[in-house]
Amino acid sequence: MRHRKIKAQFRYYDTPPDTDVLALLGSGWIREYGNDTEILHFHNCLEIGYCFQGGGRMNFAGKEQPYRPGSITVIPPNYLHHTNSVLGEECHWEFLFVDVEGILKKQFPERLPLRTGLLQTIHRNALLLHHEEYPMLANLIFSIMDEHRSRSKHYKESVKGLLQSLMICLARLSEDNVEEEEFASDGLSAISPAIDYVAKHFYDKITIHSLAEACHLSETHFRRLFSQSMNISPGAYINLVRVEEVCKRLHTTEESISEIATKCGFVTPSTLNRNFKEIVGMSPQAFRRDNHYYISKLEDDNILSYEGWRY
Repeated sequence: MRHRKIKAQFRYYDTPPDTDVLALLGSGWIREYGNDTEILHFHNCLEIGYCFQGGGRMNFAGKEQPYRPGSITVIPPNYLHHTNSVLGEECHWEFLFVDVEGILKKQFPERLPLRTGLLQTIHRNALLLHHEEYPMLANLIFSIMDEHRSRSKHYKESVKGLLQSLMICLARLSEDNVEEEEFASDGLSAISPAIDYVAKHFYDKITIHSLAEACHLSETHFRRLFSQSMNISPGAYINLVRVEEVCKRLHTTEESISEIATKCGFVTPSTLNRNFKEIVGMSPQAFRRDNHYYISKLEDDNILSYEGWRY
């Protein structure tokens, strides 16, 4: 029997370079989530979400868990997920999209091994936590959101300090949840060397055999374990990561499509075009041209609105 093809969307978030965090706040995020589509999506940033109202189920790489008011989600880049609220009910979520690498570079500019270790730890797993069990985490998230709402004098400097504390808090939580984490099965732990390898070598030719070797697994076992753990094949995951880098370059450089294809691991521009359109839903040229698919940081009564992808 052929497996059903997994559909996925890439969502690009442009974090301000002066704070490395984009806050999506306000009444615009009170809505019914996800019940008109089953498409999983992934981001270029770490997503931190807080549920203020409503309930439903989070789908992390094919594994579902319930959420409720007070639930906190921590979702690494390139991690397939989806939110479904209870049918017919609105939920109120607010989000922080964080450039973890950018924050750690500023926090530990001369300590590469420490930065690398913290980055890998924070990005290790998706977490679904609850306020009453992790009040320190919740308070840091609230403080960052409140600073963005108030925009008081020196709020950016305050946000930077809070984010540095948040990074250490998340690293500790990720380490504490290695054994307990409901979504991080033994399978996900076993394939984590392959995920790290793809992140570092997406621009090279990558074979499934080399990924299996990195995990000390047979190729057959690796393919099965990867697909079970990530709800996507290894080859499709490689393309997702490459398309993420393409989106970044389209948005931040003037490089030609041909140059970007070469630098992101696609053999030809036509291969890039085909994979990009399948994942993002439009051509690279259209993505670069159409500003409606970027984050618009509009200020309206201290509410940041999002004008990009919609459920």
